Amino acid sequence: MNSDFMRKLFPLILCVLLPLLGNAQEDGKGIIDAQRPTLTESYSIVVPNLLQFENGLDYFDDISDASFNTFLRGSVTKRIELRASTDYKALNTVGAKFVVMNPDKTAFGIGTSFIYNRDLVNNVNDFRLAMSRSFEKFFITYNIGHIENFYNIFLVGTAISDQFNYFIEYYNDKFLNRVHTGLTWIPHRDIQLDINGGWMDSETWYAGLGVSFRIR
Repeated sequence: MNSDFMRKLFPLILCVLLPLLGNAQEDGKGIIDAQRPTLTESYSIVVPNLLQFENGLDYFDDISDASFNTFLRGSVTKRIELRASTDYKALNTVGAKFVVMNPDKTAFGIGTSFIYNRDLVNNVNDFRLAMSRSFEKFFITYNIGHIENFYNIFLVGTAISDQFNYFIEYYNDKFLNRVHTGLTWIPHRDIQLDINGGWMDSETWYAGLGVSFRIR
């Protein structure tokens, strides 16, 4: 492995080890619910009084390069989440997420949220509506949004066991079709590991590894 790749891999390894060294207190706040590695946003937000870090290492074959990224999330109320993300190069965003409706408040059990993200590098706004619905053996999520053009994302996921989940999703906008799939593992209620990958217009493939954790 070259030195550049190792420099990108080291922060990811560090992010895996640090939370394993700590001991989170038991406070009944459920298990981690991470955004990564999906392209789709669920309706839910991070539990208040927690900070959630979602980190990934991604490789795209068309640029033959690996990139490291971090997504930071924290809620200020039970309905409002603030977030920021960076790839440490050319993509930095800040934003917010607002829960419009919890699934138990709707006739069809659909949770809904509104998301706004601002690309600070390219000065582009991302507006998105996210809707989620859980069934007995699987769950579905649909996003419709606008970043210069309208886009749609549809996801189907299922729990393989108490710790493992599998998903497949489809992204479409005016210029791009993208198929994405992956597996997540939650070895501890505050830690999620993932492996994922996919294709863009059947020409470019990509793959990634990630670790997400939350601190109290």
